[in-house]
Amino acid sequence: MLKIGDVSVPRLILGHLPFVGESYQGPERNREYFARFSDMRNSVRILRSCVERYGLTVTSAGMMGGGDKLGELFLKAIKETERITETEIALIPCVPIPLTIKRKPVDVYRRWLTYYELEKRTADGELARRYLEDPILGCRSNWRIDFRAALQKSKPYGSDDVKDLLIDMAKLDADISMLRDFHVLFLELGSETDFLAMMGRMDLLASLVDHIREKSGHGVLLGTHHAGSTIPLLEGSDVQFDGYVTPLNKLGMMMFPDATRALEAMRGSQRAVIAIKPLAGGRIEPREALEYVYEDRGVDFCMIGVGSEGEAEEDLAIALEILRG
Repeated sequence: MLKIGDVSVPRLILGHLPFVGESYQGPERNREYFARFSDMRNSVRILRSCVERYGLTVTSAGMMGGGDKLGELFLKAIKETERITETEIALIPCVPIPLTIKRKPVDVYRRWLTYYELEKRTADGELARRYLEDPILGCRSNWRIDFRAALQKSKPYGSDDVKDLLIDMAKLDADISMLRDFHVLFLELGSETDFLAMMGRMDLLASLVDHIREKSGHGVLLGTHHAGSTIPLLEGSDVQFDGYVTPLNKLGMMMFPDATRALEAMRGSQRAVIAIKPLAGGRIEPREALEYVYEDRGVDFCMIGVGSEGEAEEDLAIALEILRG
């Protein structure tokens, strides 16, 4: 255990994405996960093994409600595992920030196009290729086709749009209320953080963080997929948050604008960093991946998702061996 603020947090945290049907390996594996975890007993079996065999007591979680069948089943599986093991499982749930401009949700592709237009000012000529060919981004449905179309036909959000940028607080509060029966260590605000930071709306982000602290009492972590751009901005801001949740892996996947700048930003931060996507969606062998995170880069915390008992046995055992030295 190490501290994030005043909260003790284990250095190894269970990731949730396989339980909600995301493999980062393509639609066929996603369908396999969806079928597997539509039966809650399979989630409970893996969670029980994580608790009883490997001592994991903290897991991430995704957005609940809104017809998210697997997300709701995963929360039920956590409660059932707590009952069976007589062990409390704490959460670090990721809560997307519901952003609107002129009462319309912020468009995902225009948001990413905005990141691209801002980052290309200081990035090398490979930025478009990294956006289009990142294997994890490429697992999003039609990502390459739709983002290439956005590059050619759409336009980024501008200063006039940003003036009308709002957060749907009622929706956010409703989402957070789904967690009232759980022990929440921190709320992780989703990677829309990147948009608020890069568009200069630290005022909105600061008010959001303050609102969460005052209404729920939870500490706040900020998710970022653009650590190299966003972390320096946040470090110089007045936003009162506790740490970052950001991709870190040897292949540099989802580390924008590039792995070098993302790593420099992480090293330059005085706040805690929780690494996600350490295995790059199963593209790096577990020992190599986790030695890179914990030893080579010296990051204190890491989330690892597992999609089967076999994966849990391999990945978590290696992680604990590394942590125990």
